[in-house]
Amino acid sequence: MSEQDKRPDFSADDSIKKRDFSFFYDVVKLVSGNGFVQVLRAILSPVISRLYLPEFFGITQNFSSIANILAVIASLRYDQTIMLPKEDEKAANQFGISLLFIGITTPLSFLLVLFFRDDLAILLNSPNLANYLWFVPLQVFAIGLFTVLKQWNARKKRFAHLSIAQVVNGVTIDGMTTGFGLASQASSSSMIISRISGQALATLTLGLLVLREDGKFLFNHIKWQNMKEGMKIYKKFPMFNIWASFLSTLALYIPGIILSGYFSPTIAGYFSFGQSVLRLPIALIGVSIGQVFFQRGAKAYHEGKLRETVEEAFKRLISFGMFPMLVIMLIGEPLFATVFGAEWAEAGVYSQILSLWTLSIFIAAPFGSITNIMSRNEVSVALNLIKVITGAGSLVIGGITGNIYLGLWLFTITGILSYGWFILWATKASGIPFNRTVKYFTNNLFLCSPFLLVIYLFQRYNPISVRKITSLGFSLQSVSLIIFSGIIGIIYYLYVIYRDPSIHDAIKHIIEKRIK
Repeated sequence: MSEQDKRPDFSADDSIKKRDFSFFYDVVKLVSGNGFVQVLRAILSPVISRLYLPEFFGITQNFSSIANILAVIASLRYDQTIMLPKEDEKAANQFGISLLFIGITTPLSFLLVLFFRDDLAILLNSPNLANYLWFVPLQVFAIGLFTVLKQWNARKKRFAHLSIAQVVNGVTIDGMTTGFGLASQASSSSMIISRISGQALATLTLGLLVLREDGKFLFNHIKWQNMKEGMKIYKKFPMFNIWASFLSTLALYIPGIILSGYFSPTIAGYFSFGQSVLRLPIALIGVSIGQVFFQRGAKAYHEGKLRETVEEAFKRLISFGMFPMLVIMLIGEPLFATVFGAEWAEAGVYSQILSLWTLSIFIAAPFGSITNIMSRNEVSVALNLIKVITGAGSLVIGGITGNIYLGLWLFTITGILSYGWFILWATKASGIPFNRTVKYFTNNLFLCSPFLLVIYLFQRYNPISVRKITSLGFSLQSVSLIIFSGIIGIIYYLYVIYRDPSIHDAIKHIIEKRIK
């Protein structure tokens, strides 16, 4: 019996039928698997942050930045076309095209490393990075292949398989990183080895699952003539979408590269670690909604129901993403200093500045596929070009003036404007009126305000002593603020879930099924 068949039949209840239960059922399944990874990461992060220096995070981020920037164009973005054909037979050939170009581009990445690795290491103020760049082609291949397999699984609605792969990746990376640190082998090389191993095992896991379920089908239907036809039909992807994706990934990773070059790997490490914490909600919820939305959105567009799908996802992204980012803006510095160690207080300050920028990414990122669905790839190119120019320019100004805070504030403001423009374009293109989009923002801001006000008042008039607990390195006042904020956060999300029937029913059904 397929996963779809296991879902409850709501045909007898018109009020439930109208809810997009199926959408959130798939989202909750992804979140449940990804949630384990994020909880594990949240538990181990305070340990890892005390075992590794900020500089190690910066060098590791430089390696990941280079690998991810190259990996995003490994398939020439034909992986994005796997979701688009109506017939699985045609989608199988898009799968084959993607694998073909990964096999071509991976050796080219080796040539780039061969000729430019020393120059890159010097540019990034990380001489030792040159030795690690030999592993970039391996990481490019693993990430590129994983992306193709992920798209095929999403098309087939096998979101449980994606959850398994995410768990393998997260457990391997965090487990190995922690293990190396506890064994007194903490270094940038051990962090890089952990990331390579996690990605390789996740790709292998997902690959074996695809072979088991669809291997015979793929082998029987991938034909060279059909692949050539598919290349022609979706020729806009290597012409336009590849640049949009490249620029989008460049916009994501170029901050660490610029900060490392203008300041130091340590500053880049603060930024990298702060972003990894800020992105927990994106990794937990935003990515899951994005994966399900691409599959649902393509189908809804063909059926003339794209507005309803976008609107449902948009409302939930705001209600789940706004609150934690605003909390970080309030208590970022004491949170980081207490949970991750006093040396990470600076990362907390960075996170406070970048919190609203991260919120705009959280809301906008899942709708990036709308340009693919509507064949408006030029919009992605324009948006991402603006993001790269304004984001890089902001941080370069900070680097030239020697003022990291100025650079981060400019980066945040320009980022909010760029992503805000895209959100308005995506909702309007989907048929959602401007005033309705603004209404969702303002309504949720009003919903968050009482909870945020309580946290702010507790922070300002905290009756707990500021006395330091010297053995642990933090104050009772900071601990009480974090615990209080966590309790308020739980109350807020319970209220959000309670007042949202679709999510409430999806969670309830999955819990009941697992209990049985």
